[in-house]
Formats: sequence, C-alpha cells, structure tokens
Amino acid sequence: MRIGFPRALYYFDYYPFWAGFFHCLDIEVVTSPPTHRQIMDQGLKKASDETCLPLKLLAGHIQAFKDVDWIFLPRIVSVEADTYTCPKFLGIPESMLPAIPPGMSVLTVNLNWRKGKRQVLKDLEVLGEQLGKSKADIRKAFSQGLEWQQNYQDSMGAEWNFEESIREINRARKNSTESVQVPTLVRLKDRVLAKLPARTSKYTPESRIVDQKTTERLRIGLVGHSYLTHESYANLNLLKRLREKATVELVQNVNQEEVKRHLSGLRKKLFWSHSKQIYGAGKKFVADQKVDGIIYLTCFGCGTDSMVQELVSHKAREQHKPYMVVTLDEHSGEAGLVTRLEAFLDMVERRRAHEGYVSTYGECLDRNSNTV
Repeated sequence: MRIGFPRALYYFDYYPFWAGFFHCLDIEVVTSPPTHRQIMDQGLKKASDETCLPLKLLAGHIQAFKDVDWIFLPRIVSVEADTYTCPKFLGIPESMLPAIPPGMSVLTVNLNWRKGKRQVLKDLEVLGEQLGKSKADIRKAFSQGLEWQQNYQDSMGAEWNFEESIREINRARKNSTESVQVPTLVRLKDRVLAKLPARTSKYTPESRIVDQKTTERLRIGLVGHSYLTHESYANLNLLKRLREKATVELVQNVNQEEVKRHLSGLRKKLFWSHSKQIYGAGKKFVADQKVDGIIYLTCFGCGTDSMVQELVSHKAREQHKPYMVVTLDEHSGEAGLVTRLEAFLDMVERRRAHEGYVSTYGECLDRNSNTV
C-alpha cells in the first residue's frame, strides 16, 4: 500500500509522527517532490483565490501524485490542550477536494488533542480499520510515531537543519530491519555544526583594539510559520540567503519552556498553537541582546499573523530592535526580496558598528534614544 503525503503545511511539523506511524504499519509513504513552478501553477488553478499561499501550494502538491492508493489529508484540530490549529488546517479535507486527481481516494482522520490521548488513539483506530490493521497494530504504531516525533523535536537546537532532519527520518523509514526503532536525530546537531563555518571572532594580536561586535557574524531571528520559513521555493530561498550572511535563529530553536515563559505577559492566552510558538519565540528574540535584528515572514491573507505580527512588532519597537516584515504571495519577486534583505542587513550591521557612538555635534545613535 502506498500513501501520498503532500510536502506542504503539516509536513513541516508533523511528518516525523506520520512517518513513524505508517512505517510501523508496513505502509509506504510517498512524499511529493519539493515545490517547483509547475506545482505552484497547478495549485493556483485548483485552489480558491481567497485562500493563502500555503493552501495553494498544498493543492499543487496534491496534483503531483501519480501512483498512490490514497492521498493522506488529516484534519488536525488541536495538537495540545486548550489550543486550536489554524482554521486552514481544520478544513483541509473539504477545501482540497477540487485538487484531488481523478480516480484517487482521500484518506483522512481527525486529530484533536484537546480531547486527550485516549480520544486521539480511538480516532486512529478508526483509521486503522480502513487500512485493515488491528487495534494492537495501531497502538504500536502510535507509540512509534510519538517517539519519532519527540526525537525530531529534541534535535531542534542551535544550527538545526530541517532538510537534514527529514533525510535522517527517511533513511530510518526506508530501512526495514527490526533494529531501526527511531531516527538518530539527537546526533544531527553535531553533524550540522561540523559543516557550518565557524562563528568565532576574527581577532589577531594586532587587532585587539577592534570591537568584538564588528568582527562577528550578524545574528538574525527569523520568525514565521514553519511551512513558510522552510519552503525554499515559495520564500525565494530566504533562509539560505540569510545564512550566507548571518547566523539565523529560528522559531524551532526555542524550546517550549522558554516559549511559555515569554507568553506570561499576555492579558489573554493565544489559542492558536503556531501563534503561541511564534509570539513566544519572537518575544525571546526581541529580549535577547545577542540577536541583532528580526525578520517576520508571513503570507498575504494570513488571519493569525495579522494579529501576532503586530504583537511582535510592538515588542520590537519597545526595545528599539531592528525589525522587518516580509509578506509573500504567488506574485513575490526575487529582485525585490534581495534588495530589501540586503538593505536590512546593511542597516543592522551599520547600527551595530556605531551603537553607543555619540557625536561631538550632538547626534546620538544609541539604541535607547529615539532623538537626535
């Protein structure tokens, strides 16, 4: 049995769980290819004009499947207590029906962790009946899926690389021996760090008078949904371009304890899971003196970002932290993005080099002053 798994939306967060789950059931998971122009064009034809760019990409990835028995489109209602996922996740099975290729079937399941682990397991057992699997098989697969997901999340430390993590998961999934239980993601960070250029200062005995800040790489916080920050085609290779010139801090690098700590100041709880992670991480980047600037990556028409982006922007203004919003849609051009990115990085670098400088003529470039 072959199940098609679109490389969009929930793929960037929950693919490890489903990879472990279906691997334990001896079901082959076929992912769609990385996004390219044809996939985007197909998605624009099949998705509604009012939907956001990630949903249009999902429609295109669905069209890319050829020889699969099912296309897997889960309805992920909630992934933790007292929260919901974005409304686009709730309506995926119905909203994507026009994009299903003729003759292909849709496999779906409701996942609602607000109702507890027991209810999630019951819903997966219903899915197992469609696949011809016993309840015992589903329980074992559920445990393995959780284990793979936990190992994936534990690997999200400094310099974490999404593509490398997914390759590690697929290597474990394709290995059918009994000895393979979970991907060895906990060792990913060490391997990725070994490949990256050193971020130490360029001090020499002759240049000790040079301030350390002027010789280190910039550190930029990239804030946004995972299905935008890691979607290299849709975001015009923004993450790669940033990493060529700066050390990038991602939302995924911030653990849940830190997120919860930075959510404590809100008058009312955020009830969208992604928004909680984005706001908590964004607020941490604002408060972190080692982060030189913040880029908020969003897409046109995102309802949750329209509110969370303003919250993060307000915190950045309070701390006088350089801040830029990049809004994506299907019409975004590479030249405009490159120009804005270079200008922002130049501004941040110049600001850091001259921070604290007070001119004899009275001009002040200190971050804690808004006046000249």
